[in-house]
Amino acid sequence: MQELITTYNPLNDYRLIIDPTPAVKKKIAEAKTLFDEQYKGMVIAGGQPFIYLAEFSDYESNEQATIDQVDRIALGSMPFKLHLKNFGEHEQREIYIGIENLIPLQLLSDQIGAVLSQVPQVRINKIPRVTLAKGLQAFQFIKSWEEYEKKSFSATFIANEMLLLKRMEGFTSWQILKRMTFQNLVMTY
Repeated sequence: MQELITTYNPLNDYRLIIDPTPAVKKKIAEAKTLFDEQYKGMVIAGGQPFIYLAEFSDYESNEQATIDQVDRIALGSMPFKLHLKNFGEHEQREIYIGIENLIPLQLLSDQIGAVLSQVPQVRINKIPRVTLAKGLQAFQFIKSWEEYEKKSFSATFIANEMLLLKRMEGFTSWQILKRMTFQNLVMTY
């Protein structure tokens, strides 16, 4: 009689992000703090001061192959300038800091989407942005958007890497799994 041995293969969550420089993060944090002060007493759930490119879940047994594919994209990408400018809104539930030229991020997202197409539960961010406040109630949105659609914001940094974050099954915190540097190398597949 043969014994059936099974191994556990957890389904982990992953995020690919562009992390702004510390000076830009500080400026974003100041804008978020000001928003919270101006609308005190309102429950405002804000995002982190980085730009989401993709979110996906994958089995741990596939992790290294997925990392290798995404890292190849980074190695073949050239660093690029990102200019965060002014504020925008999304579906009257979110106020965000916009990005002036989305083309480099969209090209990167398209490449990521192509290599992650076989991964279960993948979501590519079609509107790269830095969230100031999200999950707003209608009255919160109306009151804050009246002001923020006229406000200005400006910050520029060079994106020279993306980070792959991992949240293991059963955990709530995210860990940096790998820094993927943009090196503009010619990649052969």
